[in-house]
Amino acid sequence: MKKVVIITGASSGIGLATASFLSSKGYKVYGISRREFITPDFVHIACDVTDYVKMSQIFSEIYNHEGHIDVLVNNAGIGISGAVEYLKDEEVEKIFSVNTKSVIMLCSLIIPYLRKSKGKIINISSVAAPIAIPFQSCYSATKASIEAFSLALSNEVKKQKIKVCCVRPGDTKTGFTQNRLKTDVENDVYGDKIKKSVQKMEKDEQNGKSPLTVAKVVYKVVKRKNPPPAVTVGVGYKFLCLLAKILPTRFVNFIVGKLY
Repeated sequence: MKKVVIITGASSGIGLATASFLSSKGYKVYGISRREFITPDFVHIACDVTDYVKMSQIFSEIYNHEGHIDVLVNNAGIGISGAVEYLKDEEVEKIFSVNTKSVIMLCSLIIPYLRKSKGKIINISSVAAPIAIPFQSCYSATKASIEAFSLALSNEVKKQKIKVCCVRPGDTKTGFTQNRLKTDVENDVYGDKIKKSVQKMEKDEQNGKSPLTVAKVVYKVVKRKNPPPAVTVGVGYKFLCLLAKILPTRFVNFIVGKLY
């Protein structure tokens, strides 16, 4: 019996790579994203992850068709760069709605199904969670909140044999770079700091790892009986996250400020 995996944000980038890779490994994959998408690799369903009524219906339909749901990968997300003082209310609302609230709500909807299969929830976080990036403050905040949420959730559902894990990609070469919303505004206070910081982020991303690298890590987490609370993708990023944990916060933040 094939295990059933549901992946959000599956029409591009990490989501697409993960859906295709897991399908190639014998899993029955359902990919969900806003836009219509046709692929021979897995079943795609068009839906906005913030439409919780429709998402609830989709989970129910998949369960009724397959008889079980084994894994939910919360991958859908957006990015916003720029100075905090230029953020508009609707922009903050949007990024937290997609990156944080939808993850929380989809977890609440999927738990009854995973309770039956003793399944897994895998939330795609970021190295930007433990290492907060300037001029990408909201993105770092949403990912950090997902990690805190995941730790709390893992203890809530532990006795139900449901496992919760965060996967932290570092810089990854995807369309996420081009799709990032930008709020930077020219003024005398920041000068070219915003522009230079965002350009460095974009350069690092476009020179980053393939999304398949992340997909393979997700695959390993799916296979593990007891995955750790968080898995960082790549040896270099694992080392950085370790340093961020053991070195003084002031020093780490100073270095990050110099880099960006």
